Amino acid sequence: MNAKLVAPSILALIFSGNLFSAEPMSADALKSLLTNNTMNCKNLQKNKVFTNYYRDDGTVTKLTSNGEKKQGEWRVTGNGQHCHDWGDEEGECCHPIVDLGNGTYQKIEEDEPKAEFTVTEGNPKGL
Repeated sequence: MNAKLVAPSILALIFSGNLFSAEPMSADALKSLLTNNTMNCKNLQKNKVFTNYYRDDGTVTKLTSNGEKKQGEWRVTGNGQHCHDWGDEEGECCHPIVDLGNGTYQKIEEDEPKAEFTVTEGNPKGL
């Protein structure tokens, strides 16, 4: 391959922002990842950590960093949006999830990472 053609192509990708862009997860992949598993999460905007356990019946339990438990509902839309409803004034919130490929995932809001998380199999904290 001609090096004179490759270098400009790589530079174009870097400056376009497309070199490391990741596609949101599919609905099936997201359901498989979260159902009956635990999300260990850090909200990047609020700098808060929490744990969520997602049951297959559509309920979720959140454990905050100060030990508070919160009950809610969750679902995945047909186009792969991950949705929560904690029963508060905010109502249901839905976001795409991106797999970073290293066991870490990001929840995206307005094209920016809102939260970063890993997933642990099962319910080790008994939520």
